[in-house]
Order: sequence, then structure tokens, then C-alpha cells
Amino acid sequence: MTRNVMAELDAAVEQCNQCGFCQAGCPTYKATGIEWTVARGRIALIRDVLAGRLPLDDSVREPLFNCLTCGGCTDHCFPAVQTAQIVTKARAELVRRHGEHWVQKLVFRQVLPNPNVLGLAVKSLRLSQITGVEPLARSTGAVNLLGQLGAASAVLPKIPGKTGREQAREAIKPLAARRARVAYFLGCGTNNIYPGAAAAAMRVLNRNGVEVLVPEVVCCGKPPISYGDEAAAKDLARRNIDALVGLDVDAIVTDCATCGSFLHEYGELFADEPAYAEKAKQLSSRVQDLLQFLAALGIDQTFGKVPARITYHDPCHLGRFQKVSVQPRDFLKSVPGVEFVELPEANMCCGGAGSYALTHYDISMMVLDRKMENVARTGAQVLATACPGCAMQLSYGIKRQQLPVRVKHVVEILDQAYQSAG
Repeated sequence: MTRNVMAELDAAVEQCNQCGFCQAGCPTYKATGIEWTVARGRIALIRDVLAGRLPLDDSVREPLFNCLTCGGCTDHCFPAVQTAQIVTKARAELVRRHGEHWVQKLVFRQVLPNPNVLGLAVKSLRLSQITGVEPLARSTGAVNLLGQLGAASAVLPKIPGKTGREQAREAIKPLAARRARVAYFLGCGTNNIYPGAAAAAMRVLNRNGVEVLVPEVVCCGKPPISYGDEAAAKDLARRNIDALVGLDVDAIVTDCATCGSFLHEYGELFADEPAYAEKAKQLSSRVQDLLQFLAALGIDQTFGKVPARITYHDPCHLGRFQKVSVQPRDFLKSVPGVEFVELPEANMCCGGAGSYALTHYDISMMVLDRKMENVARTGAQVLATACPGCAMQLSYGIKRQQLPVRVKHVVEILDQAYQSAG
């Protein structure tokens, strides 16, 4: 390993005393019962790499990459060992030494930095769905030839006809009076998969006197850094910093927990890069989750009724990493007609973790099934959350278990309450 990474990892892993309390918060351990899938097992492996007892090569790739990096272990760790950060840094060092798969390199360095290319790829997926190519491949079993990748393709929901950017622009209305002005960071998931959430966010913000700018941004960079491609992540982050720093706004808001969490990390990401260090730090300090921003602003409470039994799943990147968990629940409880019921293990990862199902479908489904068992216990009609990645995984879980439940972003429920009020 490079000297500075080795020093950072060595200091981090030495905090772990191998007590095993991390087992209580680890979704992969609960799913598999395998010791090396829990935090202390992964840390022991990295400690052996640092000591030269194991090589940093493909022999340790699976233990490093089947971690959800959800941070659940840290919740139960007395010295608060940041296993997610340790694993992410070890992945980056592995990629620096041995490279990454060409498909990942193509996606991270050619598709994600180019919105037009990404948009074309999404439209191609939509075309395969509406022409029957994708359903035909599934019904004939041809998709099974792709193995886990083929199975994981079922997680993808129906691609909508309009993007979030298009729906957001249609939803934005002129304001008679302005209380605040924000830049809305439109993430890839909301833009391409859940555009209705973007439109709902615009209406709710406008209803509360917030003027909204929708700047041109690219992927936040979380996918490549999760797979060890730090260089690709930083390239995307620089594009976003250039687009957002200097805007005359009160805050930068996003309805994607993952985007918000990683935008907060920009300051640390560029700490050693003088040209971007200060700008990255400035951007990170202005980022707020949409629900966090609305709660601090204080919103119009003239809601109509939304008669539904609703429960809430905490996205890891919102509740655990950004400490935003009370606000979503308070909003749901404030809507007339809503019967809020707490979800058992609400902050346990759903097994989504971005594209985790593409690479570890079986484990992802075991984690998801546990989540669905808890959802079923609530008797809820609506499962609310605040991250498009979670929404996609949870929606597939509901379909997989045939539960009579709909998944909605919290802001969509607020929007529904406003519309029912007239």
C-alpha cells in the first residue's frame, strides 16, 4: 500500500479490539452467519494485509467488496471504529494496484460524467421494457444466462417516460414572495427512476416560499468511490463543485440520501488538493437533505387528509451518516389521517447499497427479505423512505414478497397532503 494509506489504515484498524459487538448491527453477518462478513472479521483481514501476512490481491477482493458499507457495525462499536471508511480505503488501494473491471471503468469514466450518454442508456432500458424485449428474456429464461446480473436486473423498476429534470421544470411555479432560495441537486436515481419525487419536491418547496434552481450536475461520485475508483469519483466531484460553488443560494438541497451524504464528504475528499480544498469544504458545508432543510425552515401545516397506515425505513446515508432521522418521522406524524407505526429494525440496511444486488444478488436478497418481514409486521399500506436507491430495493422486496404496500418518498406524502388540502 502507499505509505499514507497504510498509516491511515493501520491507525484505524488498531482501534478494533475484536469484541464482536459489531455482529448486532451487521446485515451481511445476520444474513450469512459467516464471521469474516462482520466488521471484526474484515478488519482482521486488513490487519493481516498491513502486516504482510496476506497479499492485497484478488484473494481478498470478495471480503472487501461484499461489505454493504452501511455503518451498522459502528452503531454497536464502543470505540466507534469506522469500518465503512476502512473498507472503502482498502478497496481504493486494491484498485490502484490491480485496476478495475473494464465495465466499471466504462460506466464510471464514460457514462456517469456524460449526462447525454447516461440518458441514452436509460432510454435504451425503457425501450427494452416497453417493446417486450426485457420481459421476453425473463419469461424464456434467457436472462438466467447472465447469472447474478440477470437475476438482479429484476430489481430495476419500470423506467418513466419523463426525467426528473423535465418534471421538476414543469412543476416549478413563480413565487409571489420568497422566504429562501436553494439549488436542488438532482441525483441520477431521482432523475431517471423516480422523477415524481423531483416534481413533488418542487411543489413542496414552492408551497413554502422557496425559490428553486435546478443546476446542471453529474453523478455525485458515490458509485465509483464505493468500488475503489477514487480518481473517477474526484473527477465527477470537481464537475459538481464547479457547477455549485458560487451560486447565490441559501442552501444546496437534495432528496437523495446517498448524494447528500457523499456531497458532505467533498471537503475531506479534496483536503490535499489545494485548487479544490476550500471550494469543496464550502460546498459540503452548504448541503442539506431536503427534509432537514424543510424542518429547519418551518413549513405550512395546512395539510389535507392522507388516510393511510405508514411506516418509515431509515436510509443508511441519511439516518446514520447525516443524523437525519427525527425530521422524516415528525413530518409523517403531522399529516392528518396518517397512522404512523415504527418499523422494527428501521435503520438496518435494506441490502440495496447502490448496485450491490448486481454483484452480490443472493446476499442482497437475504438482507432484503429480513427487511420485508419487518415491513409485513407493521401492517403498513405505505413504506416511506428518503432515498431513490432504497426505494428501488424496497419496491422490489414488496413485489418479491407480494405485499400490499406502496413505497413513497416522504416529500411525496407531504405533496399529497398539500394537494388534498386544495
